[in-house]
This record gives sequence, C-alpha cells and structure tokens, in this order.
Amino acid sequence: MTEKEKEEDVYRALQIHLDQFPIGYPATKTEIELKLLKNIFSEQEAIVATKLNWEYDSLEQIFSRIDTIEMEVEQLEQILDRMIKKGTIKYKVKDNRTLYANLPLVVGIYEHQINKLSPQFFNDFSEYLLTAYGAELLGTKISQFRTIPVSKSVSPEHYIADYDEIREVINSSTKPIGLANCVCRQAAEINGQICKKTSSKETCMYFNTTGQLFIEQGWARSISREEALDIISQSEKDGLVLQSGNTEHPEFICSCCSCCCQILANLKKLPRPSRIVASNFHAEIDPELCVGCETCIDRCQINSIKIVDNKANIILKRCIGCGVCVPTCPENAIHLKKREIEMIPPQDSEELYNLIMEKKRQLRKK
Repeated sequence: MTEKEKEEDVYRALQIHLDQFPIGYPATKTEIELKLLKNIFSEQEAIVATKLNWEYDSLEQIFSRIDTIEMEVEQLEQILDRMIKKGTIKYKVKDNRTLYANLPLVVGIYEHQINKLSPQFFNDFSEYLLTAYGAELLGTKISQFRTIPVSKSVSPEHYIADYDEIREVINSSTKPIGLANCVCRQAAEINGQICKKTSSKETCMYFNTTGQLFIEQGWARSISREEALDIISQSEKDGLVLQSGNTEHPEFICSCCSCCCQILANLKKLPRPSRIVASNFHAEIDPELCVGCETCIDRCQINSIKIVDNKANIILKRCIGCGVCVPTCPENAIHLKKREIEMIPPQDSEELYNLIMEKKRQLRKK
C-alpha cells in the first residue's frame, strides 16, 4: 500500500467513525468530506479522533483504545489539547477530571472555527452542506434546532413556557455566558459579502460547558446576563431570527439572518421549513386590520408571507414562528399563535442527541 493509500484509509476511517454519531458524516461521490477532514485533522489527529465517542470519555479511557500508533499518555493529552485549540473536538471538566468528545460538523466543528475560518475550509464546507451533509443535518426526525420567538411577538394572554421566552432562557442559563463573533458573518465577509440585516459582529452566545470552552480558548468573552439581554434586544430590533439548540437549557443562542447564516439560508430553499425547525408558534394575520403594506414581507427571512387580494397571508408550511414580522407591523395586524401540539424540548444536549440516535437506530431496523 502506498503512502497516499494509507492516508486515504486514515481519513476514510474517521469519516466512517463520525458517520455513526447522532448527526452523521456521510460519504459523497466527490469525496469532499475527506477534503474537509484533511483541512483540519493531521493524520495523527485523525487516528486519535477515531478513538473518541460523541459522548464524553476520560483521557485514560481514550488511551486504552490507542492501538494503531505508539504514544505515551502524556503525548495523547498534548494531541487532544491541540485538537481542542483547532476546534475539532470538545471537552468539559467534571469532578476535576477533563473529559473529551468528538464534535459533529454542525453544531460543532464549523462553529469552533470562529476567528480562524479559512476560505478553503468554508468553500469545502459549503459544497458539502449542499450535498449529503445538508440532508443529514436537516433530515433528523428530532430537530437539532429550535426557534425562540422575539418577545414582543407573543400575546400576553398565552401561557408561554420558559424555554419559549428568550429572557427566561438567559436568566436561567448556567454561567458562564460567552459572547462570540458570528462565524457565519465572518464566512460571508471572507467572500466579500456584507450582512444586510445587522452591523453587529458579536451575536452568538454560548452557555455552560460550551461557554466555558469558548472563553478559555479565547474565542468568546465573558458577559453578564444584563449584557446578554441587551444584545438580544438589539437582535430583535434588527429583525434577526433567534435560534438555539433544541433543549430546555440550550448551550447556544444565535441571532440569524438568511443572507449569512448557512442553516437559515438552506431552510429558506426548502418547501416546508416548518417541519425542520422545532417551534411552538406560527404567525397569523388579522385580515380586518391588514392593509397590504408589505412591511412583514420585508422583515420575513424565510419567505413565509405573500400578498393575496391586497392582504398579507401566512404560508403555514414555511412559517417557523420567529415573530420577527410582528413588532413592526404598523397596523398591529400580526400576532403569533400557538400550534395545536406543543413541542417540549429535551432537557439538555445529551438527552437531545440520545433521542436523535435512538430514532436513527429505529429507522435502521426497518
């Protein structure tokens, strides 16, 4: 076997390994998935990554699986630390022990490229997202993403669970809170594009162990809950869609625009975005009040509103219940309505990924 063939085997083994996780990493005919891996993993790091799981393991557990290369446990720890800095794996500290785990490509490796995103990685990532990975990411039976409505869009008479009230989500979040630049807007700037919705750069928030990781690696700065609430208020004014992990206690909240955000931009291309993103609301128009001014159409980032007979109409299969259209309606003709069946999100990301994994196992058995 030639050296090139050995290298291909290393990265193919990593691709197959990552593809067994809740959010998989499927192969393509063009092998763009291997090109991506080669961009961010050395051969040695790729081998080590195949010894990690999507759930956290200790250094000793990972070392016990190392059988293809010779190394001491101290050397393994150095490699893992290097991989953390490169944004290819994650860690957390529990009972004074550092635990390590693989990251999915999204939400994970891509977001961890903040402040170090290369044009080559972004271009390869974009190509992969438009092929097999896009279907993998958005095709899970349980959504990885959830839309939280902007505060002024929900009528006070409705009972609103804490996980659907953005300010309650932040006030109940586990510190620290890390505020980072938006990696999607950084990627857009690499391609010479300027965001059409906001001039704000720091719009992504990370909580709990993810917040700690981002702060310790210098990718985010620590902020107070008061600062976080101010940033959310500005995002709402700018008409950004508030997206989080699909959990009661999310580890991230993003303020998204369809001109930069890869997820929102690809959702916009789908015929039924409402089936992909978890949401407990949809917009509703009062035809008696609507004057067909089209302000809501300008605000909507998912093309879920159209004018029929000089009145705005909601395309329910497209509406993701973000509420961005509500506060700026000059006639107060729009409000959010609760969906008939409420979606109660999992408690945390560990439960979310376990549920996604269980669904995948069930489908494989059929």
